[in-house]
Amino acid sequence: MIRLGEGLCQTPEQFKAWSQNLGHEGVLTTLYSYGDVADYRQAELFRKFREPSTEITKDLSALIEAKIKQMM
Repeated sequence: MIRLGEGLCQTPEQFKAWSQNLGHEGVLTTLYSYGDVADYRQAELFRKFREPSTEITKDLSALIEAKIKQMM
């Protein structure tokens, strides 16, 4: 059940809600109980850190454009 939540939740808030739905008072309870990350998965996650995130890039570009328009 926790692995499903890890895959579905895209924000800390979503994961907090998932954790609460499991009956845990805090996210740390969920992570300490079920939070082991397999070595292969840990390596995959760290490789992704090197890849630019298109969502973040789009959001940042939109923010910069809005600020430039605001300044003009």
